[in-house]
Amino acid sequence: MIFLLPVLTGLLLVFSFPRADQGYVAWVAYIPEIYFLLRARTVKTALAGGFIAGLIQFFSLLVWMPAVLTRYGGLPALLAWLAYVLLIALLACYPAAACAVTKYLILRRGDAFILLFPFIGVLFEYANSLSPFGGLPWLLAGYSQSRYLPIIQIADIVGVYGISFLILWTGTAAVWLVRNKGRGLAARVSAAAALALIAGSLVYGAASLRQWAGRSPRYRAAMLQANISLDDPEPLLLDKFQAGYVRMTDRLAKGTDLLLLPESPSPLSFDTDPTYRHAMQGLAGRFPLGLIFNNVAERGSGESLRYFNSAYFLDGRGVVTGVYDKIHLVPFGEYIPLKEFFSFIETISKDVGAFDAGTDYRIVNIGGHPSNAVICFEAVFPSLVRRFVHQGSELIVNLTNDGWYGDSAAPHQHLAITRFRAVENRRYLLRATNSGISAFIEPSGNIPVSTHILQEAVCEGRFDFLASATFYTRYGDVFVFLCAIISCGSAICAVLGSAGKER
Repeated sequence: MIFLLPVLTGLLLVFSFPRADQGYVAWVAYIPEIYFLLRARTVKTALAGGFIAGLIQFFSLLVWMPAVLTRYGGLPALLAWLAYVLLIALLACYPAAACAVTKYLILRRGDAFILLFPFIGVLFEYANSLSPFGGLPWLLAGYSQSRYLPIIQIADIVGVYGISFLILWTGTAAVWLVRNKGRGLAARVSAAAALALIAGSLVYGAASLRQWAGRSPRYRAAMLQANISLDDPEPLLLDKFQAGYVRMTDRLAKGTDLLLLPESPSPLSFDTDPTYRHAMQGLAGRFPLGLIFNNVAERGSGESLRYFNSAYFLDGRGVVTGVYDKIHLVPFGEYIPLKEFFSFIETISKDVGAFDAGTDYRIVNIGGHPSNAVICFEAVFPSLVRRFVHQGSELIVNLTNDGWYGDSAAPHQHLAITRFRAVENRRYLLRATNSGISAFIEPSGNIPVSTHILQEAVCEGRFDFLASATFYTRYGDVFVFLCAIISCGSAICAVLGSAGKER
């Protein structure tokens, strides 16, 4: 019966993220698991409990993946579900490891070491951003709070991981206070710290929202959501990709400064097709700040021919001012990792078979302002986006195709994640998507304009270029490294010290 506690945590976390999107549930979601850690008798039991909670959370919230692998990756349904289960099991190992390490410290040094769980939990969330296959930090606890703007403003100091810590610390402090019936210095101090952190975050958040609410952006952009699908007949696909964008542009209001076209299936090549290149240059020439669009870049020839998923920047004269090649590719979607083991799997991007990864964090001037693009999945990685801004980017553009996911929770989850990149770096973030959700994201994380999914739409709004640097932009994930120091230092003390103290 004890394992019902991590089961409950897993279920509560499912309701904390889109589509249910009841982020307030996350503040109590970890309480059953934390109580479970105190009751578990062994490290193996704690490991199993953390694994169960992670398994339920990840399996339920990422259940859109098998359909993508089957429909676009060419995998048989059975093999797609097998691959999905293996991935979920791998992801569940991170919360399992956090629980196991915490329980080990408790057994060595006493129940009070449950207060290290938030630090250890954040550390393993960060590990999930590095592996497997380059990381999949899709369901970090902090992302559950994307709709609660006052609480996420501190992300410009501590990043999304700081929000995760706040949630974990609040749950841990509540359990420890109840466990000790309100007695003991550690219980009272931890509870007071939780209240102080929440109150401080809300005060800081309110002040930040007031600061950003008074802004009047100088520029106007339009993002064309054509809802292009690889399932479209080829004549329709070609028409949407070229003439369709021109027709949509003709409907735009006067005064638009910048046009954005999203990541989408690319039957035409800007590099090799003169007709298509002329059409894109013509579109760029209609806007003072030009055009940013996605296309497959071809480099080399013959056996050395390489393909890149790229963002092209054209100025108001139609001249290419820069090309950014996507650096962080989607494993099994845009390339096959460990080809010697997975050579039987096709990539989702059938139009080229596999992409090469870019290596240059390219900054491109738009009207004299340094700017950058990140393509689709790259917006999931805080450190990657931060690096562009740290190098001087004053505007973040995100070109995305969430059409692979259909009418699922994935586009909503992806948008929730992307909002944090705007807050962390205090930049306007223009999110142009092929099938929705396209959105203008303000530096506060507020979304004044957005579209619906799986429909053709035009998303128009205002933005600005900003040059100031936040603490997070300057110093990155120092909060994570603080958690690592505390966790590792405590582990060393537990190993070197005598077992069973303070029990």
